[in-house]
Amino acid sequence: MNKSSTSAEDLVPPEQKFPSARYFQIHFQYLQEIIGDLHLQMEKANQQIAELQRQLQLNQAVNDTPPHDFGKKPEGCLERG
Repeated sequence: MNKSSTSAEDLVPPEQKFPSARYFQIHFQYLQEIIGDLHLQMEKANQQIAELQRQLQLNQAVNDTPPHDFGKKPEGCLERG
């Protein structure tokens, strides 16, 4: 007795086994939108990083200058006697 085996794939017509072009178009459009959004987010993040680096450099420049101590005699100044 010879049974013919049928699977789910055998029951689907050949033209329906592979997704349609519209299926891929929709998914590629979605991926393009996501990639575009990620690109914008990266640009904003890079701008924020650049601004923070600029602020950090300004703060370091301010903190690297010696504090003014007006009560201290300047070095190399001769005293009058």
